[in-house]
Amino acid sequence: METTPKILIRIKYFLLFSLLLFVQSSFSQSDKLEESYREDQFYFGSSYFIQTESLEDFKQNGFSGNFQFGFIRDFPVNNSSTKAVGIGLGFERNFFTSNIQPSEIEDNIDYRIVVSRFLESKNKISFSSIVLPIEYRWRKSSIDEYKFWRIYSGLKFKKNFPLYSNPSYGSEITIDEIEDWTTSIYINAGYNTWNISLEYDLNPILKNKKTTDGNNLNISFFRLGLVFYLL
Repeated sequence: METTPKILIRIKYFLLFSLLLFVQSSFSQSDKLEESYREDQFYFGSSYFIQTESLEDFKQNGFSGNFQFGFIRDFPVNNSSTKAVGIGLGFERNFFTSNIQPSEIEDNIDYRIVVSRFLESKNKISFSSIVLPIEYRWRKSSIDEYKFWRIYSGLKFKKNFPLYSNPSYGSEITIDEIEDWTTSIYINAGYNTWNISLEYDLNPILKNKKTTDGNNLNISFFRLGLVFYLL
């Protein structure tokens, strides 16, 4: 049977060993925390719109696009912070020019396709959206490296506000028939501040509307543009 001094010695060695493990673990966690960082970013950009649905006699004329800005909160999912989830809040102002001619008749909005070089370039429709982006983020960055390659991809949920139409003649028309919420998928990729943006609408912006010729008016866009990130 062991004597009391021997038992005390064993307890001292056990406590010393436990203390060493705790110190080593603390330094290891400290190193990981020093390597971890966030890429919280402000962003702004602009895109060019291309109508994705086939519509008889439809034609875009002039520049159609948007400008956007917002903020992304970064949540790293690995110790080196090269992978993360981003959740943000932003704003978009969208406008497109085409030969779609909305007109208000007895409190109803009719849409017709105007085949005329004189009229089609003056039919401008605009609307604004509050944007909630959720994205997966991959980058070749480090805690002290601010210029790096990135690929950010995800979904945008958009709360849309009424359309404003500036027709070829007459006064401005407010159109409330826009979809309240729409969704798009996107990918932003590039180096440092400059990034190419590709985005595709998953929903049309108008609710079950037809032209006066009986064609479905499914207005949705593929968007090509540039996005700039600022830390």
